Amino acid sequence: MNTLLLRFLILNILGFFIFNSCDDLEVAYNEPGISIYKTNGDYFELTKIGMKGELIYRYDSYSQDFGELTCKLLIIGDDTVYRYRARLQDGYILDAEADERYDAFLSLSYKEYLIKEQYNIDNCLPLDALRKYILDKDPYNVFYRNKTKIKRFTIADSLEIDEIIRGGQIDEYFEKRK
Repeated sequence: MNTLLLRFLILNILGFFIFNSCDDLEVAYNEPGISIYKTNGDYFELTKIGMKGELIYRYDSYSQDFGELTCKLLIIGDDTVYRYRARLQDGYILDAEADERYDAFLSLSYKEYLIKEQYNIDNCLPLDALRKYILDKDPYNVFYRNKTKIKRFTIADSLEIDEIIRGGQIDEYFEKRK
């Protein structure tokens, strides 16, 4: 009886690890990852939302979770900096959260967005308010996604990615999506 119980526990534990590690791999595969792009205008300081057609399905709320705020935004004096975006060679932007399929830029800088949130009763901008600030629903004129099977880049690799751009090797490390 003890041997049977032990086998049952071992099989359950193994099954747990196998199924959970597969889920983690699937999630990592489906995440957008690092991308480099050029936009229709200078949107570097502007915040973005996710849209599927006319439906807004993704937007940030920086006021509700201070941990998230300190992670994504860096506030230095009067300046508010989004930490997951960097300028690169030849007008490219490096972004850790961009998605060419669904991103829409707002006419609000991160600082303006944060201020509007803080003065809202719920500390969150309602969707109808967000709609009036939509600047560009199709912002990317060039978009590359990191080929993670070659090398998985992070936002901290901006100097290395600059060298790749300078050397004309974008297509070796990044897949052109647009």
